[in-house]
Amino acid sequence: MISRTAMCSVAVAVAVVAAGGVTVTRMAAVDLTVPAAIAADASPDRVFGFKERAQRDVQIDVWNQALEADPVSALALGHLAALHLQRAREGGPTDDYVHAEALARQSLALRTNRNARTAVTLTSTLLAQHRFTEALAVARMVVAWEPEQPEYRALLGEVAMEVGDDSTAAAMFTYVWSARTNLSVAPRLARWLELTNHVMKARQVMTAARDEAVSRRDIASETKAWFHLRVGDLELRAGNARAASDAFRAGLAIEANDHRLMAAMARLAAAEASPLNAIAWGERAIAIQMEPGTLGLLAESYRALGQVEKAAEYEQVLAVVAAGQSGQYHRAWSLFLLDRGEQTADVLARAQAELETRKDVYGYDLAAWAMHRAGRSREARTLMAQAMRFNTPDPLLRRHARVIGVARRGESANIVTAGR
Repeated sequence: MISRTAMCSVAVAVAVVAAGGVTVTRMAAVDLTVPAAIAADASPDRVFGFKERAQRDVQIDVWNQALEADPVSALALGHLAALHLQRAREGGPTDDYVHAEALARQSLALRTNRNARTAVTLTSTLLAQHRFTEALAVARMVVAWEPEQPEYRALLGEVAMEVGDDSTAAAMFTYVWSARTNLSVAPRLARWLELTNHVMKARQVMTAARDEAVSRRDIASETKAWFHLRVGDLELRAGNARAASDAFRAGLAIEANDHRLMAAMARLAAAEASPLNAIAWGERAIAIQMEPGTLGLLAESYRALGQVEKAAEYEQVLAVVAAGQSGQYHRAWSLFLLDRGEQTADVLARAQAELETRKDVYGYDLAAWAMHRAGRSREARTLMAQAMRFNTPDPLLRRHARVIGVARRGESANIVTAGR
């Protein structure tokens, strides 16, 4: 979350960037559209999601009135928490996650019996704020209350993945396999399958869930778009650019202003060495919401085009946004700094500190890469082994493992030569 002071700085920095921005005419050749056959199926309300977000505001007002009538209603507090969480996911106010957490805690303080769903809401708000240790405790509590519910076990499995509790994650996801068509289970199970190098099974689970979500009338447009995003991200990491593009564009046909899908299109363009497309999509994404990963991608894309001053402007914005983030140090910002050879010691210290509570494969990867960039490839190799403990088929992880392995062999050769 970005502080008010940081937001003011960001606003100034964005104004500077926008002043020298790429013109519409220049970007006219860049394909920013979705396939006509898909777009034709999207009504204006679905495309922009305005109607659903307006309904969310109305629902929040209604439940606030119910709470005023009964200030100790655990039910009203729980519903309000869930609505604030959903609105946050739909791009609502930046403090919606904080409000959702506070409301969920108040509800649970009043009643825990038959209130597991509110505990699930609390877990989700803690995950969104990168407070994984607290989220793990709440998720374990929910499973203890209702152990027969597969969606609660899948949630515990998700949090266990984040903190590096591999045995708990494996146990939870083995248990929920028979419930893999459950929309609360499928995305978490698919991510576990992908991390553990079962990409084909992950694809099957995720695409089936996406198709189910899109076909249902009771699923919010934002959620339907998110399922397309998850499928596209999986395909992009698997190296299937065409399938990734189709998934992202199908999501944009549902939610045309979804900054997550725009950022995904920017990542896809960067992976295909198309900086103009990466810039076009990335600038659309950050116009809706600032995100360090996309800002770093924009900086690199402008550098690839030789526009050094423009790249520096985005780097300035990126520094302000990353500095204003609460909670865990943003990994995208850390990797950006490491790849540029900047603040290596600071990033390494923060990555090592984060590993004390968050021992997922990407945490180990960041620490390993920071160690390598600090010239300590021998130690980096040990950390990288933890990052690759599942042989995860992520191109980023494999590239880091390859570079660290080569550097480690070089260090060993130098030691042998020096000892002769």
